[in-house]
Amino acid sequence: MKRIGLVGLVLAAMVFGTMALAFDAYFSDAAGNKLGTVWEGQQIYIAVKDPEKGACGIDEFSADLVIFDFKTGAYIKKDNQYFRELGGIGSGLYFWVDKSGSNTKVSVPVGWRADFTSFPYGMTHVLQPSNVTHWEEGAWEYVDENVLDGDPIDLTGGLPVTVSVNKLPREKRTARVDFEGLDIRGRTEGDLTEIKGRLENNDTLILIVADDTDAMNIDQDQVKIVDTVGKLSVTPKVISYGCGPACENIIVRIEDPDENLNCNEIEYVPFFVIVNPGSWNPQTSAINNFCSLMLRGGYDPESNSDLNKPIRWYNIYDEPTRGGGWTINSRFIQYPSAWLETGKTVGRVLFFAAETAVDSGVFEFNFGNTEELQKALGFKEFGNYFTIAFYYIDPNDFDDMDLATINVTSNKYASQVFLTDANGVPVSEVKIGHGGLYVRVYDADANVNACCQDKVVVHICDPHNEDDSEYIVIDEISNNSGIFFTMSGIRLEPVWDAVNGYQLVFDDWRVQAFNEDTIFVRYNSVDYESADLNKLGDGNPNENFPPKIADAARNQEWDVSFAKVKVYDFQVFDGTTHHMRFLDGEYKPVTEIPVSGSLYLEVTDLDQNEDPLLRELIFGGWNKDAYSGDDGDRTKTSAIGSSTAEDNNEADANEDSAPIWWMGGKNAAGSDSGESDVMTPKGAVQNDPYLGRPQTTTDTNKDDSISGIAETVKVFMWNAQKGTWERMDLRETAVGSGVFRSTVCVPVGEGGLDSSGGDTIMAFYQDPSNHSDISIISIKVSLGGAGAVTPPTVQLSVVFDKTTYYPGDTVTITVTDEQYAGAAEIVGTNVLVLLDKDGEVITSWNKLEAVAGQPGKFRVTYVLPETVKLGTITAKYTDPYMTTRTAQGQATVVAKALSNVAGITISPNPFQTSTTFTIQAEPAGAVAEKITITIYDLTGAKVAEISGENTASVTWDGGNLRNGAYIYVAVVEGGTKAWTFKGFVYI
Repeated sequence: MKRIGLVGLVLAAMVFGTMALAFDAYFSDAAGNKLGTVWEGQQIYIAVKDPEKGACGIDEFSADLVIFDFKTGAYIKKDNQYFRELGGIGSGLYFWVDKSGSNTKVSVPVGWRADFTSFPYGMTHVLQPSNVTHWEEGAWEYVDENVLDGDPIDLTGGLPVTVSVNKLPREKRTARVDFEGLDIRGRTEGDLTEIKGRLENNDTLILIVADDTDAMNIDQDQVKIVDTVGKLSVTPKVISYGCGPACENIIVRIEDPDENLNCNEIEYVPFFVIVNPGSWNPQTSAINNFCSLMLRGGYDPESNSDLNKPIRWYNIYDEPTRGGGWTINSRFIQYPSAWLETGKTVGRVLFFAAETAVDSGVFEFNFGNTEELQKALGFKEFGNYFTIAFYYIDPNDFDDMDLATINVTSNKYASQVFLTDANGVPVSEVKIGHGGLYVRVYDADANVNACCQDKVVVHICDPHNEDDSEYIVIDEISNNSGIFFTMSGIRLEPVWDAVNGYQLVFDDWRVQAFNEDTIFVRYNSVDYESADLNKLGDGNPNENFPPKIADAARNQEWDVSFAKVKVYDFQVFDGTTHHMRFLDGEYKPVTEIPVSGSLYLEVTDLDQNEDPLLRELIFGGWNKDAYSGDDGDRTKTSAIGSSTAEDNNEADANEDSAPIWWMGGKNAAGSDSGESDVMTPKGAVQNDPYLGRPQTTTDTNKDDSISGIAETVKVFMWNAQKGTWERMDLRETAVGSGVFRSTVCVPVGEGGLDSSGGDTIMAFYQDPSNHSDISIISIKVSLGGAGAVTPPTVQLSVVFDKTTYYPGDTVTITVTDEQYAGAAEIVGTNVLVLLDKDGEVITSWNKLEAVAGQPGKFRVTYVLPETVKLGTITAKYTDPYMTTRTAQGQATVVAKALSNVAGITISPNPFQTSTTFTIQAEPAGAVAEKITITIYDLTGAKVAEISGENTASVTWDGGNLRNGAYIYVAVVEGGTKAWTFKGFVYI
């Protein structure tokens, strides 16, 4: 036998064993079941599954762990913690416990409320119960630098910390601000209980555990905080005066299960009420609608000015002021004095709905009748047709917003507004970059000039923090129609562009939003000052914005209409599935990589396919200011309107990735630990005086990535043991695919991440258009260099020359094994075996001869017996030198198709006990679909009937009958034909 290079080929095909590492850290319930999603308010546990430790009788080990929310900056960092085997002896299931030798599991709170005994301030969302000390930070939030005025993170070292609205967004500059230190009530900063931070609905919590007893054991996990969509309804839709007991009470109902944090307590959620929003010019205020209320916080009647403190998560339960004829604290706005009751100069807008039961997640507020609602708002009397708008915004998730309206007396004269596609069809969901926004208005009152096309103005608002606010002029579609439509689409863009960074600008006739946001449009049937309209869309919201309402006879101050849409969102990690993976240098998915290998990162994020006609890029450092160069960034500029940054340690320290990836220098907590990397055990990356500074010759630790990039990025790959890392820029694999792959691969070993065998490499992704959308994955660096290496593929197959055979046919079987390319034959015991449908051997071969001129191909032929069982036959090949290398092919044996039946053969005839009726089939060997034989005696009486299917014969047992002659009638069926035969049979 000729075996050219046989030994080398066999060795090349062998698969070497890889590492048997089984250190699995994860978020769990008390029983050790892995969690993918958790509810705010839930207590969770940290578990490690390590069968090797369990098998070795190890009942306890120590580890470092970190849990963090990259969006809010909340984190838990604990070194030298103990994990006990509480899943049963030998189970290998370990839990984080409070101390060595303890059986008390450490429970981690996923958010809470400040204080269930105080109302409403105690309902504020915080990190944890007051008696728990696990969580740190958690008060970080991006804020527009034009809007921000003050020093919320206390960089100057002076007290109190403050925050105030300065201007409206214009210059595309932002700061990631730490609001820790602001008090709950927000009256006089620093005088009440301070808020540390919180975890937001839909955020992703990341876990990293590093075994102190084995440096190779590092693992990660993540869990998604449940986010439900709130629903607001108000009944009745039309209210009236003077109906007394017959009037239906005005009830606000809010359904939002993720606000049910404590199943043992009645909880409260805030909602807001504004009468005829947007229909008047405030005298000394900039607030007349919900979005301006959220931005400025309300009106302070004592100072006769707006509070200019945005409503955010930390103060949404705040009742910051009183006065203006009110003896209670609340939030107020300045209405026209003619609307308000005597003695009142402002109207109340803030209320709190109570949970209907301790575990319902449904909240209600009963205003009573119309007169009682009027009094609650501070009104003298509601005019006919007045529109009263109710707004709910989730206090811990501002992209979750809903609204509803009711009308006084009637709503049949109201205008209508719609958000539509380009064809005018109303929509409920829109995608950033896909088609934009279109607005349609029906209002006969706005059809002032029957001979010309009129114009109207709509207000588009996204109330998610300082998201966009636009007043758009739209035209009547034709003379005298009363129908108005945006003939040109309004661009829907991301607040954070995946390449260009921060983009928010008011009054540019483009709408910037986040994925998952709620956008609504409001139409007021009023005219506006021409001078203000002429400046709309100029990108400068600090002049003539919002436009003032003109004194026009056609104004209907009561006529206000709304429409809203949700912005499409796709989660890379949705609590169940990771749409993210590592690829090797050949773009093949891998779960382990050798030191000599290289890695790509692939992320599927369909909402980042923002332009279906463009192959797009996600810049790994998308968190930069768009207006000016990114310098490691800052918390604020030296002066609003200036692009000159405060380029110093403190300014750089508290933005972008803090505190998870920048702990050095002074921060809001006063830390100066020198750690610049909370994620990596022991803080492997250390800080220089500030980010980006050239490394000294004696400094072996690096802030910068392996290519010198400062550590303020949002998409990166890093070695969890060493802290070496690199930013990942992701390019879409094809136009419209939504699948993004890193533009470069990262070397795993020397010259790259400097990994050693057993190291853990992790990759991190944060969506620029939804900062809650975070994913982390990990991969092990294999020991010995052979793990996860896929040997060259050797073609191995077994193929029949046909897929279907009849009994008696000749079969040809070809074995392809390139391992033996060049060999004249393959020899071995039962190297090829032919099996019938029941797995029984039909025949076998000990030698396969090569096919001439086709190296690596070997062929045999065989004639199937006429008696072969119908069904699947299998040819199985086994490499005689490596019996684990096998291949098989299959074909089917079927009966021949019956074309004709020439007659019936009976044998024996005569018979004693039984005889067989066999069809004379054409072609030979064919079978009938059905044979039916009916037996009669000579008087014509039926004495027996036998039948069979898919057969050529049936047998009759007539041994119980008397001797003599009998008549048979045979009916043979096949396909669409039937044959009938008659004759005698003798016993």
